Amino acid sequence: MNRVLEDVINKNAANTERITAENTLGYVVSDNTSGNVAATSFDNTSAQGIVKHMNILLAGLVQSAVRDLDPSNSLCYLRVLTRKFEYLVAPEELFTITVIQ
Repeated sequence: MNRVLEDVINKNAANTERITAENTLGYVVSDNTSGNVAATSFDNTSAQGIVKHMNILLAGLVQSAVRDLDPSNSLCYLRVLTRKFEYLVAPEELFTITVIQ
């Protein structure tokens, strides 16, 4: 795992505890360079599925759409509401955070 990513995860441990204590099913932090799961509250299979579908496929497609509309703009936050869950995706340069409520 990326050293910078490890530092960010350790520095924000209190925020992670607060997020999981509230009305949240869980979270996934993935490394953007390799697409691997860096930290999660889910089992590995579920976390890999979330990373594949939400972080890589959907967030990548939306990021491309945003840049097609305005090349100087970038995606900051993606919120997807389904019948059962709400997915909150925050892509950063080195990692992507996904929270499921």
